[in-house]
Amino acid sequence: MSEFNQTELYVDALKEIYRRDFRKFAGEQLYIRAAVPGGVCTLDFGNPSAISYNPIQKIVDDAWEEQLRTQGYIRLVIIKPRQPGMSTYTQARCFHKTIFTRNFSTLLLALDEDSTRSIFEMSRFYYDNIDPRIKPMIRYSTKKELVFENPDDDTRSRYPGLSSRMNFQSSSRVQVGTGTTRHAIHISEASKFDSNVTTHLEASLMPTLHRFPGTVLVNESTAFVGGEWFRGACDRARSERSDYRLVFIPWYMHPEYRLPLDKNERMKLDKEEQFLIKLAKKGQPEDRVPPMDITPEQLKWRRMVRANLHDPASFDQEYPYSYESAWVTYDVNVFDRRKLYAMREHLCQPQRFVKIMPDGKIQTVDNQRMDEDGKGYCAIWKEPEKDKKYDIGVDTSAGVDGGDWTVAEVMDRYTKEQVAEYRFRIDGFALADEINVLGHYYNTAQIGIEMANTGFAVNAGLQRHGYPYLYIWRHRERAYPTLSTYTGWKTQRDSKGYMITAMISWFLTDKFKIHSQVLWNEMYNYIRMPGGDDYYDRYRAAIGHDDAVMAWGISLIISDDETSGLVLSKPKEAVDRQSIIERNIANGPWASDDEDFKPRKARRELEGDNW
Repeated sequence: MSEFNQTELYVDALKEIYRRDFRKFAGEQLYIRAAVPGGVCTLDFGNPSAISYNPIQKIVDDAWEEQLRTQGYIRLVIIKPRQPGMSTYTQARCFHKTIFTRNFSTLLLALDEDSTRSIFEMSRFYYDNIDPRIKPMIRYSTKKELVFENPDDDTRSRYPGLSSRMNFQSSSRVQVGTGTTRHAIHISEASKFDSNVTTHLEASLMPTLHRFPGTVLVNESTAFVGGEWFRGACDRARSERSDYRLVFIPWYMHPEYRLPLDKNERMKLDKEEQFLIKLAKKGQPEDRVPPMDITPEQLKWRRMVRANLHDPASFDQEYPYSYESAWVTYDVNVFDRRKLYAMREHLCQPQRFVKIMPDGKIQTVDNQRMDEDGKGYCAIWKEPEKDKKYDIGVDTSAGVDGGDWTVAEVMDRYTKEQVAEYRFRIDGFALADEINVLGHYYNTAQIGIEMANTGFAVNAGLQRHGYPYLYIWRHRERAYPTLSTYTGWKTQRDSKGYMITAMISWFLTDKFKIHSQVLWNEMYNYIRMPGGDDYYDRYRAAIGHDDAVMAWGISLIISDDETSGLVLSKPKEAVDRQSIIERNIANGPWASDDEDFKPRKARRELEGDNW
């Protein structure tokens, strides 16, 4: 065999090795500009000792390889902190697929022209620096396109080259993808895309990418409230209802986010920092974030960055520590998010899901789940207990697909613990039939229906059933709250202000417990809009729904009204004279110098403090 043929064989073999092994190709052939000014290194994220080693890129690469093995194509949604190298990694993957696959077409869609140019230059830098022996022919290169094809018009028909291409466009040019078949789409910073762009993405561009083996879609962005399309993509991927996989990367996983401590420097940790250390050490298994130790050097870096921000609260948006914290609003959160996060220990799956049957029976349902945007459900965490009292707050809806939910929150009156949650899209009289059954099931609980829109029909339906314990509206404007002559809860300007105040008050006392992830999410996203003085319109969900929050608020109010505002952990035991005497006899001997003199204690129990 000639020397030329041996060389050609070697090059073909090397190309095939690189085609099969992306990590090897990246570590040996893909050069990037290093963080050190003037430095250049290969993209060797698989080697912990390499200069360019990036554990975040490795996490995403592991997710990529897992999807490739399980479903044959890539669909990733990535929430990232600032500058973790996601565009670098994703473009490296797209470049690898394009130069080793014939007739392969990729599209990069970035936020603006500057971002588009930067990512294009990254891919051009890859091409310029790979081994000339494996470098494909390039027909032309503009600032918007790389076309890997024979540049010679005379020989192109016989030796076409790869006939592959990479396109780079800003979101303002999203229409360029319409009508063309794509094999890989990389979307960068979609959370900041205009709503018209995301509408076009959904309707025209995404359908150009078919679910065939080898196809790729990566949607990577920092979180940004207002970017509802990206938030929806993240929520769907996180719920595991689609073939997309969510990859969440907290800021503390970035190896560069740290500052060295000065000699003898000691850091006194505040409550937020203590919380972060505890969270990281525990890990976040729901988002596949492994346990980690946050170092003082990382906390020093965090303090420095926050100190340089006009609004330190925006740090969590650019550098999130949890999935929920990424969606920071510049409005005011009604419920403190740090405290809400601590409450997550009580969140759990219900003991069972049930269906309310037409004959009034309650039947267990198997294979049910708590979907925020899927089917409705009735979840029970605690069955009714004998002699306990319960309250049910109900926020109604029109019952139409895609609209608001009807939610009923069932609460233990004295412990303020959530014991059940009913969440469906259902019309008025049908809802009355089911709430009637649910109320009787929980020891004929007190039911408070929001008297707005369909609430009147639900309330009337319960009256038709002769339900005996409907909440009676209070006149709170009088010297002492008095009962009115009508039933139900009226959400209006003054009453909503009272409800919000009461909810916050109970939230701050820690004297209640919720188990529903759906209710927790709505509380997390419940905000007060800045400006104005109208409680009715000013308080709302930053994203999604607030029906569970409203139902929970109603149940709190009606429960509080029935106990005259007293906070009781359990019903007070009846005082029995003989039992007190017997208990004190059993507790002897009695000593006159005993600090807790038993006869005095017994008499006080019987006659009160004025004996």
